[in-house]
Amino acid sequence: MQAAPAPAAESLRYPAPVSARRARAVAALLDVPVEGSVLDLGDGPPGLLLDVVALHGCRGLGLVSEVARAGAGRAAAAADGVAERVEFEVGAPAHFMPPRRFEALLCVGDLPRPAAALEDTVERCLGWVRTGGLLVFGEPYLRRPPPPGYRAPPGVPGEGLRLAGVAARAIVGAGFELVLTVVLSESEWDAHESAAYRAGLRAAAVAADDQAGALLRERAERRYQAYWKHGRDTLGYALHAFRKPRQPLRLV
Repeated sequence: MQAAPAPAAESLRYPAPVSARRARAVAALLDVPVEGSVLDLGDGPPGLLLDVVALHGCRGLGLVSEVARAGAGRAAAAADGVAERVEFEVGAPAHFMPPRRFEALLCVGDLPRPAAALEDTVERCLGWVRTGGLLVFGEPYLRRPPPPGYRAPPGVPGEGLRLAGVAARAIVGAGFELVLTVVLSESEWDAHESAAYRAGLRAAAVAADDQAGALLRERAERRYQAYWKHGRDTLGYALHAFRKPRQPLRLV
């Protein structure tokens, strides 16, 4: 018998726990002219990139790690009516050769990045964005040391997370200026996990057979219970906005 498919919650529009309201606020923060373009390095749900393109009428490019993610991004862009202005390319930042400089960079995902990979990426980002352009970075982090044996459920960042501020310090160290930091609230986490739970139950209700449906329900219940038992008090998420200054300051 084939394994049950992943619940629909894992294909939500924004990464955990970014809400539509937060995404619209981020999109409005950016000042991208119609002839400008935005690069998305988040390698997750494409909703934020699509919001920016729709709001500003600009062009967008999403760099993703898998062909399936590129296909999902194109389908979402078509559903939003912006397919002609958004492209998705499969590749890694270390090998990416940008066709142009961008007015803004997005790096808002739901998975932690290894410190070495993060430092290498932001060094490259400094050359990819125009002077005065913004880098918006989403940083999942630990609000406190996790309880012994704690494991985050699938789709929720947990393993590999660090305490707050590590990513922000690396980006400032690369030469960007910190403009704004917003820490997402517990209520935003609650709303996201509730939506993920409901999506999991909907997927279970339309599963191909009873066994697959039972497995999907069990996954949804396990994720939701783990969140309320440990995740709500342990997981944090911050959105940072950085600007590329005219003369980047290198910290030593």
